[in-house]
Amino acid sequence: MRKRLARALPILLALAPWPALADVKATYKAGIDQLTVEVADNGDARVQIDDLVYVRHGGEEYVTFGKFDGMAISGHRDDMLEFVRVMFRAAGKTPAPPAAAPRLEPLRETEVLGLKGQVWRIWPEGKDDPAASIEAAFSDSPRLAPVNRALRSAATGFFDTFAPLDKRGQFRAALAAMAEKGAPLMIGDAKTVQLLAVDFGPIAPARFAVPKNLASPEALRSIAKEMEEKRLEEKRMRGETP
Repeated sequence: MRKRLARALPILLALAPWPALADVKATYKAGIDQLTVEVADNGDARVQIDDLVYVRHGGEEYVTFGKFDGMAISGHRDDMLEFVRVMFRAAGKTPAPPAAAPRLEPLRETEVLGLKGQVWRIWPEGKDDPAASIEAAFSDSPRLAPVNRALRSAATGFFDTFAPLDKRGQFRAALAAMAEKGAPLMIGDAKTVQLLAVDFGPIAPARFAVPKNLASPEALRSIAKEMEEKRLEEKRMRGETP
């Protein structure tokens, strides 16, 4: 029985309705920036927008801020997330709670780069004003499943921390919808987030290398303290009340 299954396995895999695991790179336009999502066949991933880089290597996650207050800082993801939380508190901003499940209204089918998808109107929880909603298109194609997982891993936590910039909760609602509907093809409109290209060619392993000079939690707390002291001094120089 086992021998028959072993002989049949290659045939079953060949007939399966999804492709074999392969490297994949998705390129998005995100406002004026370019967002790239790269995933290796072994599960390693890299997500980059401007100077912010998320890397998953060997099951561990790392984040790099390439130009944070004039310096580059890298660390384990959870340490960097706590660092950002501290910095936002120091700047007088309070992170909002995670967005609740949004309400989704199907609008129309769409296709981008040969990938079929569905356009939805997304209503952040508790919102009824049409101006508070946002359109987004998602694809449940297995070819984009690794991209979806990498994007959600990179964004989870950070979207909640940066919630003061997402005042209507639209992008956090879109992130929540991705967990159910698949990888984004478009969010907002073509000028906001738009899938530009998908490539399934091999990606150099060096793209998923662990960042060098990882900062420890203690070092990150020290940096945060120095930055806060610098901000207070600048306010005093301008004659502002800290």
